[in-house]
Amino acid sequence: MTPRPLLPGRRGGFAYIAAVVFLVVLAGVALAALRLSTGSQATVNGQLLGARANQAARGGIEWALYRIKGTGGAAACTNASAGTTVNGAKLTDFRQATGMTVTLTCIVRSYNEGQNPNGSSFTKNIFELTATACNRDSGCPDNTSLADPDYVERKRSASLCIASDGNDCY
Repeated sequence: MTPRPLLPGRRGGFAYIAAVVFLVVLAGVALAALRLSTGSQATVNGQLLGARANQAARGGIEWALYRIKGTGGAAACTNASAGTTVNGAKLTDFRQATGMTVTLTCIVRSYNEGQNPNGSSFTKNIFELTATACNRDSGCPDNTSLADPDYVERKRSASLCIASDGNDCY
């Protein structure tokens, strides 16, 4: 069989239509890949900021525990934010290292637990520490930035009991 000749004015164009459909499908796949990569990059960025805020809050708690267990005792338990001085020691400014601002709160509760063998009262001091880290200069918590998709805040808490003789409580 011989192919039928095309009539004048009629052309074959199936290859052109197939090429256009193929290009449209290829563009759709490329667009979907682009949107997926943008979404994953935002997720990774949020996780990285969250990890930095968590470590900054942990560093704030460790700084406060060091001050209390050191020579400071109950006098070292004052509320502080990054850059402030508490009893001669400066709360490390985590902003430069991690991009986070850390705010510390400390509450001391004292309880009398009877008497020592020498007759003096035996007091236990319970320190309740809370460190809040966020990626804002204005301090933490920053309620005005909660709707911002780049805002990250993490809070860590710890408690410590120290007896009046300077030893840990049991």
